[in-house]
Amino acid sequence: AWLLVVAACDTPADSPALPDGVSFLERDSGGVSLATTLGPRARAPIGWVVDPVQEYEVGSAEGEEPYLFTRITGARQLPDGRVVVLERTTCDLRFFGPDGGFLGRAGGFGEGPGEFSGSCFWVDSPGDEHSVLVYDGVRLSFFDDRGRYDHRMLVARASPRSGYRVTRVHGVVRDRALVEYRFFSVWEAGYPREPSTSDFALLELGTWRAVWEDFFQGSQLYRHPSHFGTSVLWDIPFDIRPSSVLGEDGFFLTVGEDRGPEILEYSLSGDLRRIIRLAELSVEASPEHLDRHIEFHVADVWEQYRERAVEQRRSIYEQVPLPEIIPVFSRLLIDEAGLLWAELYRYDVRHPPKWLVFGPNGEGLGSVDMPPDLNVLQIGRDFVLGVWEDELEVQYVRRHALHGRG
Repeated sequence: AWLLVVAACDTPADSPALPDGVSFLERDSGGVSLATTLGPRARAPIGWVVDPVQEYEVGSAEGEEPYLFTRITGARQLPDGRVVVLERTTCDLRFFGPDGGFLGRAGGFGEGPGEFSGSCFWVDSPGDEHSVLVYDGVRLSFFDDRGRYDHRMLVARASPRSGYRVTRVHGVVRDRALVEYRFFSVWEAGYPREPSTSDFALLELGTWRAVWEDFFQGSQLYRHPSHFGTSVLWDIPFDIRPSSVLGEDGFFLTVGEDRGPEILEYSLSGDLRRIIRLAELSVEASPEHLDRHIEFHVADVWEQYRERAVEQRRSIYEQVPLPEIIPVFSRLLIDEAGLLWAELYRYDVRHPPKWLVFGPNGEGLGSVDMPPDLNVLQIGRDFVLGVWEDELEVQYVRRHALHGRG
């Protein structure tokens, strides 16, 4: 009904009765705010421009070891201009100066204080610019912004649904930790087992008591036999896992295509306080969309093998039931000013990476194009920091200037 009401109104954004320019705003019977922006308005350029040429870069295809990256799992620019990078192959934190020079490192594999037992994942800490957090699948370690180890905590709570450990800590703010447990299921010869899930919980730091938890359908995988007598796991086109981001006073979730273009906003008490929506028609996956999806995913394959890769993917995907609609959002970030950014799902190589920006009241403010192939990790007031990978799969941390924000 809300879609029909908004679509029928030619100028809802100009109505003085709507606060702060939100195209359509109401509150449901449970007290949850519904903030809806017309899709074309939310997708229109906001006027902010990210310089396509990087102003800062750390990384090298050859040379000294501290500059060699292949699996960066996190990076952040610190308030004084230094940059810290977490490299997963060595599980060490590497610190670089404002000029890109290597300053030192912390962490590494091991069981001692400040070391990681088997893997390492970056953990955001909104509002705390002078702490660096890393989760190794068992423990959450705290460092200061100079790499000095402070303390660690055992993350011992298991998922109530599947009995699995915490697979990811998305963020820590004050006495709260936003975590995820993933339950994997695989399609066999086109027949689904129990659906995969992404189970999220907001936990009380230290006691690990659940303040809030909920379960959402996760990304699915398809097992297909190969020519060598083994089986290979394939992704399902247009199927993505839910994304979340923790802010200083709440957290956001986008749960794939089954709910359409919407983002759920929760308080740090776990109360659903707002649903952010785009008023636009859903797009059904068609053979033409699938062709673009395949082209997008083989774009990096060497030219002499590309045709074969296209045919292989098409033959596999013909046996997999496609999701009913194409997702809109794929990933969420909160910038240094507290604005919510949502990356649009990208499946067409001809379309640039694009992010939508939402205001504090859920209003869609407009879109910003990002540099091609930049995996954005941090958005500042005047910069964007991310990871770029060359044709040899060597990774670099790059910072690009963000202009026009005022």
